[in-house]
Amino acid sequence: FFLKNSFRIQSKMLAVVLFFALVGLVSAKVELAYVRSDLTCTDSAEFFDAIGLLCQSCTSTDTSLANIVPDSSELDAFGNKMGCSCSTGYQYVADGGTTKGFTCSSSCLDQGRSVASDGTTCASCLNLNNNDNRNSYSSTDKDCTCAQPGTSDSTGGVITYKLVESYNVSAGNAMQTWKECVQCPSGQAVIDADLTTMGRAYTADKYTCASCPDPNMFFTNTSPKRCECGGGMVAKGKESIGELYCVSTSSATSTSYEVEYFNVQTSVDGAPTGSYSVDNSDVLEHYLDWGYHNCYADNFLLTSMTPTVQRACQAIANLCVMQLYDNDHVACQKYQQIKNNRDGNYYDGISEWKRALPWLYYSDAATTIREDLEIEMKMSFVEMAGYVHEMDYRLGKYSMNGTFIGFEKLSTQFSYCGRSSPNTEFGAGDTSSTKFLKFGTSQRESYSCDLETLETEEMFFYDMWVVDVGNTDCATGTQVAAEGLCLYPVPVLMRNLREDGVTPNLNFGTNDETDDIFTRRFFLFDNLSGKKDGTLEVIRYAKSIVIQNMIQRNDPNKIYPPTLTIEYVERKPSAWADRASSETADAMAIAGLVFKAEYTMETTEFWSNVEILMGFVSAIAGVLWILRMRNWQTRNQRIGAMNPDTGDTNSTMYMVHALMMLVHTFVIVFFPFMFALSAYWFVFFKLQETVFVMMPADNEYYKEGDGGEYFFYETMFHVLFWCDTVYIFYAIYMQCNSDIFFVDWEKPKSNKQEVSIWRTLMVANEWNEMQTQRKTSIEFSLVWIAYFLIGLKLENNATMQPDIDDVSDGYINIVLRFCNTTWWFFVTFAVQWIWKFIFYERYYREPRSQIFVDLCTMAKISVFIMDEPFHGYYLHCRSPYEFADGSMMQLAEQLKKEESGLTTDRGLDAPGAPRDCQTYELFTSPIFRNMFNKVYTALNQNNSATLAQETGRLGHMVGKAGGKGRSPPPERMVSALKELNGFLQSFVEQSPPPPREELKRIVREPPFFDQIFGNPPADIRASNAKCIFYPDQKTWLKDHSFLKVTFLGMEADLWIHNVLTFNLFDIALGNTAASILLTYLVHMILVWVRGSFGQGNLATKTLVDDRFLV
Repeated sequence: FFLKNSFRIQSKMLAVVLFFALVGLVSAKVELAYVRSDLTCTDSAEFFDAIGLLCQSCTSTDTSLANIVPDSSELDAFGNKMGCSCSTGYQYVADGGTTKGFTCSSSCLDQGRSVASDGTTCASCLNLNNNDNRNSYSSTDKDCTCAQPGTSDSTGGVITYKLVESYNVSAGNAMQTWKECVQCPSGQAVIDADLTTMGRAYTADKYTCASCPDPNMFFTNTSPKRCECGGGMVAKGKESIGELYCVSTSSATSTSYEVEYFNVQTSVDGAPTGSYSVDNSDVLEHYLDWGYHNCYADNFLLTSMTPTVQRACQAIANLCVMQLYDNDHVACQKYQQIKNNRDGNYYDGISEWKRALPWLYYSDAATTIREDLEIEMKMSFVEMAGYVHEMDYRLGKYSMNGTFIGFEKLSTQFSYCGRSSPNTEFGAGDTSSTKFLKFGTSQRESYSCDLETLETEEMFFYDMWVVDVGNTDCATGTQVAAEGLCLYPVPVLMRNLREDGVTPNLNFGTNDETDDIFTRRFFLFDNLSGKKDGTLEVIRYAKSIVIQNMIQRNDPNKIYPPTLTIEYVERKPSAWADRASSETADAMAIAGLVFKAEYTMETTEFWSNVEILMGFVSAIAGVLWILRMRNWQTRNQRIGAMNPDTGDTNSTMYMVHALMMLVHTFVIVFFPFMFALSAYWFVFFKLQETVFVMMPADNEYYKEGDGGEYFFYETMFHVLFWCDTVYIFYAIYMQCNSDIFFVDWEKPKSNKQEVSIWRTLMVANEWNEMQTQRKTSIEFSLVWIAYFLIGLKLENNATMQPDIDDVSDGYINIVLRFCNTTWWFFVTFAVQWIWKFIFYERYYREPRSQIFVDLCTMAKISVFIMDEPFHGYYLHCRSPYEFADGSMMQLAEQLKKEESGLTTDRGLDAPGAPRDCQTYELFTSPIFRNMFNKVYTALNQNNSATLAQETGRLGHMVGKAGGKGRSPPPERMVSALKELNGFLQSFVEQSPPPPREELKRIVREPPFFDQIFGNPPADIRASNAKCIFYPDQKTWLKDHSFLKVTFLGMEADLWIHNVLTFNLFDIALGNTAASILLTYLVHMILVWVRGSFGQGNLATKTLVDDRFLV
């Protein structure tokens, strides 16, 4: 009890404490500290406190802290002083305690002495080395002062003296400090007031002899002082860029410093074909004469290679590169002049690489450069001893002034531009992918660049090299040693390179490559050459950068020299000056860039084989088309019959059908051919373990037949899709114009009672529903394809990297993608086919066609289908039952009798007819067709279809979709139905015997080769030929032929169309999900067209009011 109550008391006390603690927290005042974002101190008496992030004053009301000022000897990154010190003339005295403070003493001032440089001792003003008493103490400056003579020396330079501090130890070990005046060397001077001359800024300093920017300059005896060049020389350069320099009058250029641009893009969607000129480029004015003056030499010696000379030669080369190697420009002309003057002096046996002059040009032909075999390393896709599986590139990096910065290992340098916040996700940068360095893995990165961010970036120049691990002594031709590695130079193909006013590297096919000019040095962007008087008028940037590696033709384990292809575009920064208020201006500041690395192979032999295969496959297609046209003509031409729509080879219908058969034959032959081509690349590229093949190069600039290898595939995919689409609509048109009639075998139970129409309506609705059904489910296929491609990321099987197990995101190849998606379409189709034809329709339910035949049999309604004037199908559904109009019990009793064998079989009672065969392919005579048409024409004398009926076709798509055309009078309808029904019944039963031979029918099995090639009976075209019935029985390999007038008979065509539709959208959009949705949409459009017009045709041809078709 005690413990229990004690626990309760403690719980209540704890609750009270927590309550008051909570109240205290709620009522407590939260202290917030604000700091300023401006980190610059504007008051001269302040220094910046980096810990408190604020400016502090050195002045104080405390007399012990007098004469303290901000210390200017050390500044932070923002130019702020970082502490306090004693003012001039006052001596620094440390506190000596734990405060770490100090005071400023006037002890030196009181003695008339100066404060030494360390600030802690006093120094005397002495004249030990001269007798002119030039040095004296100035109470105004509170320091020693040298009197300046104000005269000039023999060179014209001013004579000045500087203060020098000296030290000595006396006999008593006391340190003695004094200051004396020492004359400055010739050309140098003491700066007594802050000034800027020849691009260099000077700060007043009586202790230093300052030099001019150039050794050939001297300070003049003027006020203020200024630098001038010596005799025979002139100052050149641009102060906005850097310090000026002196060159001889003879070497100074007499031309203008003009820069021309030929790839200016003036609108977002416009082509970069505009031109612009900067008449006086700052960078050209600054470096051109300096580079030429210091780099040129008549007899260049090893001792001539001073650091200045090396930088000058690099700078003159950089200026030529900035002009895109235009040999008409003065920068490149001066480079060539220097190069030509150094014959016989070159590096590593390379004639274009002169001593102390950067290597810019290749002298060899383009083919020789591309197919050089010097690279010795062997390549592999995985890490193996003696093989290389990762490419190692090095970039020699140079600044504009010629300074060699060093080698960089290539990683993300070519993804050089990004976007400003908050759009950084659309740009590139240091986080870009480097998968392209893995051998065989091609990569393509498209990103956007905010050009405004490049305006203030530093520009660099690069020479690209590839590390040849297989070469250990660097003894071969063009290889050089650096960082302990053998480096092979990577040729650069600059598409905008100009020579004699033309662009030889602007290739649009392989035939254009013969005159290519390869170079060495390049840049990523140019924000210097377009500057005039400090204003950037034009910026040039690399729009496209492509690294290409090609395996050797005879040794796939080795590679030819990698090549780097660059295309530049120029824009004017003035175009986005008001981007904050203009969407157009903002769009001009954003540029689309592409970086691509691809591994490829030479495919001349492959395409030669493809041409042979194309000829062979075309021959097969031609033979197949001729065979199909022959069969079609045989089915539709009859001797003595007038069939202008089909029989005459000059008729429009004949020409249309011939064309449709041609395009369909093209699709069914070349679709598997294209899949086979794609499968070849997929299997041998994605499944290879050692280097065997690489994908063809994807050069979007090249045209078909001249190097654009993927243009062939894209063209074939488009042609196949449109051919198949045209044929699908043609097939729908033909199906919606087929003639169909229901023959009712039911007898009236009495003379006063008519036969019920409901059985006919039921059969018509079942046929109407079956018209758009398919053997496979498009929804099932697309859902599972989405799961495989998106959910399991198997769409990345089509990436251009030779590893089928790697499903990471990458560069999608359209050929690999076609193979990959077609395969998964086939898998989903095959799974459904196996399920339906092996399991579902074998053990669970009858096929759709057999269900329809059974339904018609139960209803005692046979079906005549005429898909062509003299060809069609007959479904013999005259059941052996006494009647069809009855109760459920009566129907069940009749089925029981049939099951017990108490009735005759369902098959056609005719010689040669197989037992229980109810479906037949029908080949009719002209007499039969004319009598059929005569009866039906009487029904629609006023119908717009009359003309078509008279020419051998029962109507066409009339009225609106859905069959809402003009209906004949009920009396005529009933009469026509009875007459046509009686005619067809007598034809089937051959009772009474037909009056003419052409109205007789025979049943016979088609010969074996006729079944294989679909040939019609050879004797059907005879003048007195009988009507022929071919049994149309379902087998494992063949469904009922009458389904050809529905979508069930077009499964292969519809499947191919689904594949081609998906592939077309996939090429255009590159988005699997969107392609799946659009594929389904297109298919549903086909279903709607077929269902709408098919229902209208059914209503018209069967004389069933479409209001009863639901």
